[in-house]
Amino acid sequence: MKHARNGGPDIAFRVGRRVVSAVADDMSTMQRVGAGVVAALVAVTPFGAWSKVEAQADPVVAGAAIEVGPFDLTVVRAVKTGDLGYLTPAPGNHMLALVVDVTNTSDVPEYSSTLGSAIPAPKGVDVVPQESLTDLAADLGTDLGTDAGAEPGAEPSASASPEAREAPELPPATIVNVADATTVRILNPGVTYQVALIWQQSDEFTGDEIPVEVVGLDWIDESRLTLDNGYWLPADVAFQGDIPLKDNTDRTAAPEDQQ
Repeated sequence: MKHARNGGPDIAFRVGRRVVSAVADDMSTMQRVGAGVVAALVAVTPFGAWSKVEAQADPVVAGAAIEVGPFDLTVVRAVKTGDLGYLTPAPGNHMLALVVDVTNTSDVPEYSSTLGSAIPAPKGVDVVPQESLTDLAADLGTDLGTDAGAEPGAEPSASASPEAREAPELPPATIVNVADATTVRILNPGVTYQVALIWQQSDEFTGDEIPVEVVGLDWIDESRLTLDNGYWLPADVAFQGDIPLKDNTDRTAAPEDQQ
């Protein structure tokens, strides 16, 4: 909900008094008293409450349908498990799957990546981040934290400090069809799919639920920044909620077996 911004109690008091004065000639005594009360309430209202602009996300609940861009979708369940077909976690990790029923309600096919952009990786639950340039440099035996031409043994630059590095970027989901564990690339119009959005997660996470965010999608007819036209652009978080997490790490199973 958006609220009007005000400069402070003094401004509000003066504005309120002017409003009362401007209309007082046409008011009865009782109406004047009422207007004075309103002006007094405006004057004493905490102005942080009036100036704050905050969009509240609606809840996402397992089993409840929501609308996002060209999709009607329902979060079915969340599970963690070992191998999921060709997806095999690294030692010390497991696979995290969010199972979703999704219907493309538009009249054209949509890429599954559009669905993936609407459901980013859960934050704060030890999802394995994407391989960074620093990791790639380590694999190549290169130190990105050392300035070019620096003397051997010299102190690393301040920019190489671990505290100065940005939080690692979380990967997009791998999206597979629950029915046959094949990769889903296209969601055809009018068809309902049950898909699993899958990430790799560290075994260090032992919680019994995960926070799920669903991002709104805005349709862009003409882009002023790129040459692309006619696409869905991720916007603000529209839905969020905690989904119970079923632990199936003691066995290997396909997503449809995670009941």
